[in-house]
Amino acid sequence: MVSENEKRQLVIFGLGFFGSKLLEKLSKDWNIVAVDINPERIEELKEQFQDRENVSFITGDASSILTWKKLDLSGVKYIISTIKDSDVSLEVCRIARDVFDLNTPILVLLFDEDREKEFERYEVSIIKPAEIISNAVISKIEKNYTPAANIGLGKGEIIEVNILARSHLVDRKLKYLRPSRWRIAAIYRDGELIIPTGEERIRVGDKVVLIGDPKVLENLVNILLKGIPQFPLQFGANFGTVYHPKFKKSFEETAYFKKNTKAHKLLLFPYKNYDIRKDFDYIKEVVDSFEVKSSVSDLLELFDMNQNIGVVSFPFVKKPLFVWFKLKKIFQKATKPFLLSRGIYPYKGIVVSLNCPDPAFALEMGIEIARLMKLPLEVIFAVMPVELRGIEEEEALKERNSIINDFEHIYKTGIKYSVLEGNPVKKTLEYLKDRKEHLLILSYDKKEEISVFNPSVPFYIAKDSKNSTLCFPVEESYE
Repeated sequence: MVSENEKRQLVIFGLGFFGSKLLEKLSKDWNIVAVDINPERIEELKEQFQDRENVSFITGDASSILTWKKLDLSGVKYIISTIKDSDVSLEVCRIARDVFDLNTPILVLLFDEDREKEFERYEVSIIKPAEIISNAVISKIEKNYTPAANIGLGKGEIIEVNILARSHLVDRKLKYLRPSRWRIAAIYRDGELIIPTGEERIRVGDKVVLIGDPKVLENLVNILLKGIPQFPLQFGANFGTVYHPKFKKSFEETAYFKKNTKAHKLLLFPYKNYDIRKDFDYIKEVVDSFEVKSSVSDLLELFDMNQNIGVVSFPFVKKPLFVWFKLKKIFQKATKPFLLSRGIYPYKGIVVSLNCPDPAFALEMGIEIARLMKLPLEVIFAVMPVELRGIEEEEALKERNSIINDFEHIYKTGIKYSVLEGNPVKKTLEYLKDRKEHLLILSYDKKEEISVFNPSVPFYIAKDSKNSTLCFPVEESYE
């Protein structure tokens, strides 16, 4: 409790249910001027607060300048309006800002939520009682998912989740996660706060605070609460690809892939102003949900589209000289997963290459997609023979063996895992020769330079493979 002369000053307009409750709570630490148009209410509250010298009352209309002239505004730190009539609250804001030229923070309890935009020009903080109450009720009923009401933007970018089910995010070190557009801000376990580090793991029973894109967080809830695979929703809701008759096989493969995941729509970008209307009947037969977007002249433009795209699909037919430069640009430009489509589908299985900078993440994605598509999963890692291995390669092999054991423990199932001895690119390509109808999954380091003098293993595997390849650019970590 602060001393009397340290108390700060604020004005409360409106002394109904919310206003009187605020008066009761805040009068312990604040000098308060309370304003209401109802003289009977003022008299009741004067009697209730008669022993508090730091509370004074004014009977008057909050939208009248005459009422405002009775106020000493020189030391006011906050102005609060709890008045249910939005027009009166709006006038409170106008008088404070335009008539008295006050920069004092204004808090408005808004009961008519459709009128929020009208308050924007006055730079006030909006509090929605209906939203706060409904979130509190939902929290009490469901006890496992609560959006923050008046923290941050209040748009669902901060949520609290009780971990009820085992998923690929549970029991793994956070440094092995590759969150896209979200972060773990805090973990509560056994009544204690844990600040997340790379070595920490989420456990069943934890209460976890997540921050990030509201749409992405909404999808993460299903993963954390139910353990249900959600690919590609953790990256974005839709698949995106170019459309042109010469890319029909790639379009069909993308539609097949999309159909067997949690993606909402397939976004089609006509290639070089092609009139896509001519093919509507064909498109409707192939894909269940699609939307035609603006035309593009370059495949790389898809990465610049703000369309909530989770996976970008590229028609990828090999042309020896062209493909190296084109793929290099894709690897450098990509900020989200992309499919190098060879037009081969349906898939007969999933192959995950652990010859990548983030093997745990690649395996996590492989398991999730295999579960969604109900396909067998194979995992491979190519390493030089024992007599030619250095310390670094031995450590890499141990790490991958440990990751495989980790995931087998999490999912309570065996994983078909093969260690190939020899050149990583050649051995991987040899392994894939008998699996041309399998989807290849790999990740790569976006920061790694790609050149003839610095051969990137994931890049050359993706370039020379005949398999459709799903690539994940990674560069973020909790470390």
